[in-house]
Amino acid sequence: MKKLFILIVFMFITVLDANALECDTSTQCALLGKQLLGQKEYKNAIECFDRAISLDEKDFFAYAYRAKAYYYLGDYNSANKDIEKSLEIKPNSVAYGLKSSLFLKEGKYREAIDSSSNAIELNPDYMKCYEVRGRAKAGLEDYFGALKDATKAIKLRSNYAKSYEVMAMAHIGLRDYPSAVADYEKAAELFKEQGDRKNYKKMKKFMKHCRKRIEK
Repeated sequence: MKKLFILIVFMFITVLDANALECDTSTQCALLGKQLLGQKEYKNAIECFDRAISLDEKDFFAYAYRAKAYYYLGDYNSANKDIEKSLEIKPNSVAYGLKSSLFLKEGKYREAIDSSSNAIELNPDYMKCYEVRGRAKAGLEDYFGALKDATKAIKLRSNYAKSYEVMAMAHIGLRDYPSAVADYEKAAELFKEQGDRKNYKKMKKFMKHCRKRIEK
């Protein structure tokens, strides 16, 4: 009897999951895809965005967010194709922001700055783009510019650990090692709170290097 009950519950949940992926309009499918994206259900999200685009091939929102799903899956080629299609239909901050992240990964700092700036022009509160632009500026040794962008990102979202990492990078470039230690310490604390052990250890390692610089 107990096994039968478990089987019925499992079948009920399975039906709910299947129905959850159903949508009738492009907007509904795209919004559902965005929700699944937030839950890290990237492949299911892509199915929703595929459905949205099949219903409306001019849905720039669906292309931009499908690009995000591909990006998180490490399929950068597909992500870039969707970014370009989204921007072709309508310039938007989401596509420009993701494009800047791709440029940053490739070490194309000037291009990353340009794309981030385009995104920020469309959405002045796009926190992630300030962090990416600051990281790119640090890569070009514009440390004061990097500090300015990291500070703006932190004002928009004070618990975003990566912005403190950018602050630390800029302070290292300016030879202000005590400030870099404080930045890395804050980043490590936030990564620890968020359960990100990999980045927590990384920040602690960088902090140790900075302290050695102070002692010299």
